[in-house]
Amino acid sequence: MGLEALDKVFNLSPTIMEDKSLPKKIEESSSDKKESDFDLARDTLRDLILKNNMVIDEIISIARSSETARPFEVAGQLLKTQSEIAKDLMDLHKQKKDIEKDTNTIKQTNNIVFAGSTSDLMKLINQPNKVIDVDSKE
Repeated sequence: MGLEALDKVFNLSPTIMEDKSLPKKIEESSSDKKESDFDLARDTLRDLILKNNMVIDEIISIARSSETARPFEVAGQLLKTQSEIAKDLMDLHKQKKDIEKDTNTIKQTNNIVFAGSTSDLMKLINQPNKVIDVDSKE
């Protein structure tokens, strides 16, 4: 039984459905994969929050009109889910910040004269008859 048949049975005006089909392929560039993944996850969570708000409003109106326990229980569960999604969104931002922090902490050391511990350096200095000589190319 399609929506048209239900409209006839209940004497309703025809139902207009929005076409919200998913994109065939999510475009990614190799340099911005992390950023595009973050944006996709963020958009998905924000969309879930908005849809849950609409559903919560509807469930609360149903609960008020029916005055039975089950719609109130469902509304409570949706409110809990809504708070979890909000936490997930905040965690997503924290994870992005941590990832960016990790990539910025890479340091480069140039012009290393000796790489080793101080005890290794003292052993090299205290060796008798060992001359360290380097010709410069300047």
